[in-house]
Amino acid sequence: MEQSTLRAFEAQCTQEEPPACQSACPLHVEARAFCAFMAAEKLKEARAVLDRTMPLSGLMGFLCEGDCLEHCRRAEVDGAVNMPLLERACVSLTKSVKPMSMPSSGKRIAVAGAELSSLCLAFELSKKGHALTIFHTGEIGALFQNPESSGPRVLPAQALSEALELLAALRVNFTKISTFSEQWTKDILEHHQALYVGLDDANARIAVLSLATRPADALTLASGHPRIFTGGLSRLSNAPSFVRDAADGKRAAGSITRLLQGVSPAAAREKEGVYATTLYTNISGAPPALPVICKDASLPSQAEAMQEAARCLQCQCLECVKNCAYLARYQGYPKRYFREIYNNLSVVHGLRRTNKQINSCALCGLCAAICPQNADTGAFCLAARQEMVTSKRMPPSAHEFALEDMAFSNGDDIAFFRHAPNTTASAWAFFPGCQLPASMPRQTEQVYAFLRERLACPPGQGVGLFFRCCGVPAQWSGRELLTEQCVNGLRAQWEEAGKPSLILACASCSAFFAEKLPDIPVRSLWDALAELPLPEGAARADQILALHDPCAARYTAPIRAKVRALAASLGQEIEELSLGRELTRCCGYGGLADAADPHIGLAIAKSRAQDTPRDLLAYCAMCRDRLAGTGKGVLHLLDLLFPEQAVAEALARPAPGISERQQTRQSFRQHLLRELWNEKPPHNNAMDTITLHISDELARKLEERRILHADIKTVLLHAEAHGAQFFNPAASRYLSSLRPKQVTFWVEYSKGADGEYLIHDAYCHRMVVPGTPGEGRPTAATLEGCAPKGGRM
Repeated sequence: MEQSTLRAFEAQCTQEEPPACQSACPLHVEARAFCAFMAAEKLKEARAVLDRTMPLSGLMGFLCEGDCLEHCRRAEVDGAVNMPLLERACVSLTKSVKPMSMPSSGKRIAVAGAELSSLCLAFELSKKGHALTIFHTGEIGALFQNPESSGPRVLPAQALSEALELLAALRVNFTKISTFSEQWTKDILEHHQALYVGLDDANARIAVLSLATRPADALTLASGHPRIFTGGLSRLSNAPSFVRDAADGKRAAGSITRLLQGVSPAAAREKEGVYATTLYTNISGAPPALPVICKDASLPSQAEAMQEAARCLQCQCLECVKNCAYLARYQGYPKRYFREIYNNLSVVHGLRRTNKQINSCALCGLCAAICPQNADTGAFCLAARQEMVTSKRMPPSAHEFALEDMAFSNGDDIAFFRHAPNTTASAWAFFPGCQLPASMPRQTEQVYAFLRERLACPPGQGVGLFFRCCGVPAQWSGRELLTEQCVNGLRAQWEEAGKPSLILACASCSAFFAEKLPDIPVRSLWDALAELPLPEGAARADQILALHDPCAARYTAPIRAKVRALAASLGQEIEELSLGRELTRCCGYGGLADAADPHIGLAIAKSRAQDTPRDLLAYCAMCRDRLAGTGKGVLHLLDLLFPEQAVAEALARPAPGISERQQTRQSFRQHLLRELWNEKPPHNNAMDTITLHISDELARKLEERRILHADIKTVLLHAEAHGAQFFNPAASRYLSSLRPKQVTFWVEYSKGADGEYLIHDAYCHRMVVPGTPGEGRPTAATLEGCAPKGGRM
């Protein structure tokens, strides 16, 4: 992945941007962290926050006017957090810590004026080992010790004395002179590498009057002379400000440092001074907390300061993290994830620790939809998957099971196209997808019958049936070549069928066709049904149902509208979820999240189920089954349009397991071919002769371990045919293993008197055990992009 791609994605996430109070502060005091420490009564840590950005914090803490106040987001609720008040409390309750200084640099800097900007500049430069001499003609700090200048703030006498002690400890010299002059300035420049003139000291201004040929540069504070810098500019305006004076001293110190290093004083000055932040903060749910009224307005008590600091909203975005179980799982935010994933892709030798993170994103688009900057973690994860596949670094375990299931659905034993009975052409073809028939075969058959009966077609044509997987799992897995193969196979079948218009039941299929096969005419099943009379026997629930939109319908408002129109036609009252429509949550199936990390998949499903206390109405088969798997009552829209059981029973219908889904697809095909087209089903294969007895507890384990009943039967067939089994006479149990693909299966079983098999346990692993029978070849579905033999998984 190109670094420019990383930077483009990083720019979309503003979580690392400072809050508005910090960006509006000339010194960029980290108010968020400061308030957090103050609220927790961690005064030492709070003082350290001030010391990081505020020069001479013991002095500035009493002088700061609070430029941040009008930018505080709390002000939009019930009043800004009083930062000047908190700073005074902090510096009065703590002591300054002498900063570490570097060894002597041999450089000499002269400072004209002894007001705030000069003191702050001296503090910053002396820490770097430079020799600082402050020349002054009057009292040090006369301006900020004047009550008329400092306003309502009361500056304790010890504040200045502590600041001067700190400067003395840093070897800053103070020299009093009678006056500044042009000659003095020339003499100073002969013996010093740079001169700073604090314009907040009126007596010092004369030092630059004759030499400065232009105003100070706004960015660097450089004057007309290359080695003279000025600050304290607010004193020349109608808005004098101590905090801006201090910021000038700090900025000029940065310019002089660059000058001494031989680089441009303008280099690397991004986001210095006041600027507008791009950080988004949602304050709609902020609890009210009125400003604290202190007994002493000039200096609050510690308890008052803690209470006021606790009012800080701790501004940050994290809108996507708040609403996505996947993003919350990794305890970060998109910009951080982008860097981690990029670093993972850049590893040449070593562990790739974020493989699971890359592969367990649902790619649902909620993060982009909810983010003010449209930061799309899913798009980045998909690009990472594609690169890992291309570079053959994708672990075969990541999506193998899901891709094998896709290959099963598109195999010759499952996928088929037929024109409607007694027709030889199709104007339309119903494309139910692979999951609806696996979950609701009877309703799928009824939908097809209804469309054949009600949908208008030209003479001699009808509504055909196109049964297969569209191929979206291949796209989700990042396997572009496999996706292309699926698209080409689908197109070839469609063309062979006479290029009918397709009626799609699945929102994921609709999205896939729109992206990969835009030339094939399609319409949603819900669009078709909304324009036809309601089926006989259609029902409604006697309760309000919360409507769940599948994430694949996020950007297809027409589909969502037709579903709501159908619900209204049924008289079904629905509730819109706060995270619905274009902001809908995923069920955890999308993007193969559940396949890569079942814990994440379940957490995503649970987060959706917990969005409402009501039972849900879904119109995606996988959404219905996955949400039902959390214990939630969920109906599919077809449960109302073509009811097969009472509403209460449909709400409690358990989700079929992985083995049942495959068996149901196979039965669905065989049933329709036999009943509608009078085609004989294929002869029974050897697996059909095996009967398994599996307890409910073991069945749950097999689901978690992704072991199909077909896998168990394959092991048993091999064991019986080749005698490849161990026998435990004490328990009368057999143990057999087989490695038919990239997984080794072990089955513990006993034989019943009637030839049936009682399965006690089954497990699998990817280790190659010497002597284990089986070819262990990668399947065609997962061959592309598997890590090479001997490579890291």
